[in-house]
Amino acid sequence: MALWQKSQALALAVVRLVSELPRDRSADVIGSQLLRAAGSVPANIAEGYGRYSQAAYRSHLSMARGSLFEVESWIDLLQQAGFIRVEAKVALIDSCHEVGKLLTLRMKSLGDARQSYAREEGTIYEVE
Repeated sequence: MALWQKSQALALAVVRLVSELPRDRSADVIGSQLLRAAGSVPANIAEGYGRYSQAAYRSHLSMARGSLFEVESWIDLLQQAGFIRVEAKVALIDSCHEVGKLLTLRMKSLGDARQSYAREEGTIYEVE
């Protein structure tokens, strides 16, 4: 799954970036938040994929998308605070945009969120 692989690659790039941040209280706090948000993107994609309903999958993709926007915000703050160079910010933001496009396409391809993978067609349940 290209979406999960690219989001996992983004998370790994963030892990590597954070490991190179200076040992500074502010950088540590921002780095911790960035790691959490970046790891949440592929984790939510994987968790949603493992759910039984299309609506649940779509919901997890939406959470992944929200975390992705959070990643962008933390990266921007790191750069504004002088902890990373503009080039590093641009490269990571570009990766975020690529994953974001894939997430949006996948969500749109799912169609109506009320559809379900686990639907039993034609079954009638009677209550006595």
